[in-house]
Amino acid sequence: MTSDRARSEPIRRGADLGATLTRGLLAGAAGVAAMTLAEKVEQRVTGRPNSFVPAHTLRRILGLPARPDRERIGLNWTMHWGQGIALGPLRMLMAERGMRGSVASFLFLNIRLINDQALENLTGAGAPPWTWPRDEQRIDLLHKAIYAFVAGYVADQLARSADRERRHGHADDGRTSTTDDGRGLLRNTRPRRPRSDGRLRRPPEPGQAASSAANRAFGVRVDVPGRSDRNSIPVLVIARDEQEAELVAAEAAGSNAQAEVFRELTAAEIREHRLDLNRRGSVTTLAVLNL
Repeated sequence: MTSDRARSEPIRRGADLGATLTRGLLAGAAGVAAMTLAEKVEQRVTGRPNSFVPAHTLRRILGLPARPDRERIGLNWTMHWGQGIALGPLRMLMAERGMRGSVASFLFLNIRLINDQALENLTGAGAPPWTWPRDEQRIDLLHKAIYAFVAGYVADQLARSADRERRHGHADDGRTSTTDDGRGLLRNTRPRRPRSDGRLRRPPEPGQAASSAANRAFGVRVDVPGRSDRNSIPVLVIARDEQEAELVAAEAAGSNAQAEVFRELTAAEIREHRLDLNRRGSVTTLAVLNL
């Protein structure tokens, strides 16, 4: 069974990465679409002509010969859409790691601005933004903010949808649905990493003081000999690493119990269930959390 899980691990990780990339590209495309619509509305109001800086930037990156702007419309749209879509997976990764909401979108806005200015100025296609007229600065900042916040909203919604699928046992890895014992959180599992040595450390006392930054939350499945109602019991353990989590869970379950870490909880799940990472060595049954 362990070897089967080990063989399936690269496939599962590849599927997770592919899902993140796909969702991110979708979020980026939504952001570009909203920004483009806002630009066209603004141009009708202000009379501002189209900017061909994206085309000039991509032309210099690709080493293409110079041509009139009217012959670079396709190149202009390629850079306009491609750059925004390509940054979408980064915002999706932020959302999946728990960085969501307006603050995350504001950080993403700065990433987009830095990306634009770095490419434009390194290629010589643009000028530093502090040399622009103030009205152009305001317009560019407004449009990039629309892109960043729309892409962020879509990414956050897609990440929340994935969270719900994991909690209800319908994750993309195709595992069976959750049961009422709360094991849905553990359905998206991975095999534990090999241990560097065979020594076991003494588990800490529950609530032992420790830096919360060094502690992590693990989903652990405990096998208790003699139990006929179920094969295993899912619990949450706050510990420094997987080895310590397994040792804590096994000792809490009693003699001859066996424990195995299935996966580490994400930052979003820790916040959602209000887990205290300072309580190193604590063990909580998943049923209590109403998962």
